[in-house]
Amino acid sequence: MWMIIELIKPEEIDKFIELRQIFVREYDANAAVLDEQQSKQLSDNRNFIAVGATVGFELVGGLAAHIVTNYYKGGNDLFIYDIAIKPEHQKKGIGNELSKFTKQFCIDHNIKEMYVAVDENDENGLAYYRKTEGQERASRFFVYNFE
Repeated sequence: MWMIIELIKPEEIDKFIELRQIFVREYDANAAVLDEQQSKQLSDNRNFIAVGATVGFELVGGLAAHIVTNYYKGGNDLFIYDIAIKPEHQKKGIGNELSKFTKQFCIDHNIKEMYVAVDENDENGLAYYRKTEGQERASRFFVYNFE
Protein backbone atom coordinates (compact mmCIF):
# COMPACT_ATOMS: atom_id res chain seq x y z
CA MET A 1 0.00 0.00 0.00
CA TRP A 2 1.36 3.43 -0.87
CA MET A 3 1.68 6.33 1.55
CA ILE A 4 1.65 10.05 0.84
CA ILE A 5 2.81 12.68 3.34
CA GLU A 6 1.87 16.20 2.26
CA LEU A 7 0.82 19.61 3.46
CA ILE A 8 -2.89 20.09 3.76
CA LYS A 9 -3.61 23.22 1.76
CA PRO A 10 -5.73 26.04 3.23
CA GLU A 11 -8.51 25.33 0.73
CA GLU A 12 -8.60 21.69 1.92
CA ILE A 13 -10.27 22.58 5.21
CA ASP A 14 -12.46 19.47 5.02
CA LYS A 15 -9.32 17.34 5.03
CA PHE A 16 -8.05 19.20 8.10
CA ILE A 17 -11.40 18.69 9.82
CA GLU A 18 -11.01 14.96 9.14
CA LEU A 19 -7.48 15.07 10.61
CA ARG A 20 -8.80 16.99 13.61
CA GLN A 21 -11.25 14.16 14.25
CA ILE A 22 -8.29 11.77 14.41
CA PHE A 23 -6.71 14.05 17.05
CA VAL A 24 -9.99 14.19 18.99
CA ARG A 25 -10.31 10.38 19.01
CA GLU A 26 -6.66 9.71 19.85
CA TYR A 27 -6.51 12.25 22.68
CA ASP A 28 -10.02 11.60 23.99
CA ALA A 29 -10.55 15.32 23.62
CA ASN A 30 -13.95 16.74 24.27
CA ALA A 31 -13.82 19.19 21.38
CA ALA A 32 -16.57 21.32 19.95
CA VAL A 33 -17.28 21.21 16.24
CA LEU A 34 -14.95 23.45 14.25
CA ASP A 35 -17.23 26.27 13.16
CA GLU A 36 -17.02 28.31 9.97
CA GLN A 37 -15.24 31.24 11.64
CA GLN A 38 -12.56 28.97 13.15
CA SER A 39 -12.13 27.18 9.83
CA LYS A 40 -11.56 30.53 8.10
CA GLN A 41 -9.08 31.64 10.77
CA LEU A 42 -7.05 28.48 10.27
CA SER A 43 -7.11 28.60 6.48
CA ASP A 44 -6.09 32.30 6.54
CA ASN A 45 -3.31 31.82 9.10
CA ARG A 46 0.06 31.78 7.33
CA ASN A 47 1.72 30.58 10.55
CA PHE A 48 -0.35 27.40 10.82
CA ILE A 49 0.46 24.21 8.95
CA ALA A 50 -1.21 20.83 8.80
CA VAL A 51 0.44 17.73 7.38
CA GLY A 52 -1.58 14.69 6.40
CA ALA A 53 -0.55 11.05 6.06
CA THR A 54 -2.63 9.10 3.55
CA VAL A 55 -2.42 5.35 3.00
CA GLY A 56 -4.28 4.24 -0.07
CA PHE A 57 -7.19 6.67 -0.14
CA GLU A 58 -7.53 6.96 3.65
CA LEU A 59 -6.26 9.81 5.80
CA VAL A 60 -4.63 7.88 8.66
CA GLY A 61 -2.94 10.63 10.63
CA GLY A 62 -0.94 13.78 10.56
CA LEU A 63 0.11 16.78 12.54
CA ALA A 64 -0.81 20.39 13.13
CA ALA A 65 1.84 22.97 13.95
CA HIS A 66 2.39 26.69 14.44
CA ILE A 67 5.30 28.72 13.16
CA VAL A 68 6.44 31.05 15.93
CA THR A 69 9.01 33.83 15.95
CA ASN A 70 12.18 33.07 17.89
CA TYR A 71 13.13 36.46 19.23
CA TYR A 72 16.24 35.09 20.97
CA LYS A 73 17.98 33.49 18.00
CA GLY A 74 16.13 35.25 15.20
CA GLY A 75 14.07 33.50 12.58
CA ASN A 76 11.26 31.09 13.29
CA ASP A 77 10.61 27.87 15.18
CA LEU A 78 7.94 25.24 14.61
CA PHE A 79 5.76 24.10 17.51
CA ILE A 80 3.98 20.82 16.81
CA TYR A 81 0.63 21.23 18.52
CA ASP A 82 -0.91 17.86 17.69
CA ILE A 83 0.29 14.67 16.06
CA ALA A 84 -1.63 11.42 15.84
CA ILE A 85 -1.96 8.27 13.77
CA LYS A 86 -4.94 5.95 13.83
CA PRO A 87 -4.12 2.95 16.07
CA GLU A 88 -4.42 0.39 13.29
CA HIS A 89 -1.74 2.29 11.31
CA GLN A 90 0.73 2.85 14.14
CA LYS A 91 4.15 1.21 14.21
CA LYS A 92 4.30 1.09 10.41
CA GLY A 93 6.75 3.96 9.85
CA ILE A 94 4.13 6.66 9.31
CA GLY A 95 5.32 8.69 12.31
CA ASN A 96 8.89 8.53 11.01
CA GLU A 97 7.75 9.74 7.58
CA LEU A 98 5.75 12.59 9.15
CA SER A 99 8.84 13.54 11.16
CA LYS A 100 11.14 13.45 8.10
CA PHE A 101 8.67 15.50 6.05
CA THR A 102 8.31 18.10 8.81
CA LYS A 103 12.08 18.34 9.39
CA GLN A 104 12.55 18.94 5.65
CA PHE A 105 9.79 21.57 5.75
CA CYS A 106 11.75 23.34 8.50
CA ILE A 107 15.00 23.21 6.51
CA ASP A 108 13.26 24.43 3.34
CA HIS A 109 11.66 27.35 5.20
CA ASN A 110 14.71 28.31 7.25
CA ILE A 111 13.01 27.32 10.51
CA LYS A 112 15.68 27.08 13.19
CA GLU A 113 14.11 24.74 15.73
CA MET A 114 11.18 22.33 15.94
CA TYR A 115 9.64 21.22 19.20
CA VAL A 116 6.79 19.11 20.49
CA ALA A 117 5.40 18.67 24.00
CA VAL A 118 4.68 15.17 25.32
CA ASP A 119 2.78 14.50 28.53
CA GLU A 120 5.06 12.76 31.00
CA ASN A 121 2.50 9.96 31.43
CA ASP A 122 2.30 9.31 27.66
CA GLU A 123 4.60 6.27 27.59
CA ASN A 124 4.05 5.60 23.86
CA GLY A 125 4.79 9.21 22.95
CA LEU A 126 7.88 9.35 25.14
CA ALA A 127 9.17 6.05 23.76
CA TYR A 128 8.66 7.24 20.19
CA TYR A 129 10.36 10.62 20.60
CA ARG A 130 13.27 9.11 22.52
CA LYS A 131 14.04 7.03 19.39
CA THR A 132 14.17 10.11 17.14
CA GLU A 133 17.02 12.57 16.68
CA GLY A 134 15.46 15.16 19.00
CA GLN A 135 17.04 16.20 22.26
CA GLU A 136 14.88 15.60 25.33
CA ARG A 137 14.66 18.56 27.69
CA ALA A 138 13.05 18.52 31.08
CA SER A 139 10.34 21.16 31.21
CA ARG A 140 6.73 21.47 32.16
CA PHE A 141 3.88 23.34 30.59
CA PHE A 142 1.47 25.26 32.75
CA VAL A 143 -1.93 25.62 31.13
CA TYR A 144 -4.38 28.37 31.93
CA ASN A 145 -7.96 27.91 30.78
CA PHE A 146 -10.20 30.95 30.38
CA GLU A 147 -13.47 29.31 29.45
